[in-house]
Amino acid sequence: MLKGFTLIAITLLSFSAFATPTPSELFSTLNQRLSYMEDVALYKANNNKPIEDIEREKVVIDKASKSAEKVGLDKQSVVGFFQTQISAAKAIQYRYRADLLSQTTSNTPRDLKTVIRPALIKLGKEINTKLALYLNEGGKFTAQDWETFKVTLDSRYLTDADKQALFKALSQIRLK
Repeated sequence: MLKGFTLIAITLLSFSAFATPTPSELFSTLNQRLSYMEDVALYKANNNKPIEDIEREKVVIDKASKSAEKVGLDKQSVVGFFQTQISAAKAIQYRYRADLLSQTTSNTPRDLKTVIRPALIKLGKEINTKLALYLNEGGKFTAQDWETFKVTLDSRYLTDADKQALFKALSQIRLK
């Protein structure tokens, strides 16, 4: 009996792992990724590192686009989306760093190399996978999704213009 129950549970879990994500789930994953940006900014401030690192951005975009291609997304459309994400991430970091000029914090950021980057890589792959599943099932992002997107991305340093750019780039992603 226990074996039968275990087999059924595993089967159900494996099906749900490949269930088509909703736009809300996808938006939430993107929000999670952006939620690390204040820690990134504080880590960089504490370690005298610049916010903008063009060489690192190239590496991130290259790896993200290769990951996207592996799950069936059009590489160039994902490049635009990840460039827009990086722009939004830098905007959050710059705005937070500006606040730190007049408001000190006792917060200790999570470590960039051992905590933040691995989490960002994992979330980036998760975004690609969810996007591919969503688009493969005929999903499209519409004007009706905009309000959910705008509310889900809840960083205090993300403006509506940042969100609009992200939503537009997300809407332009295509399958191979």
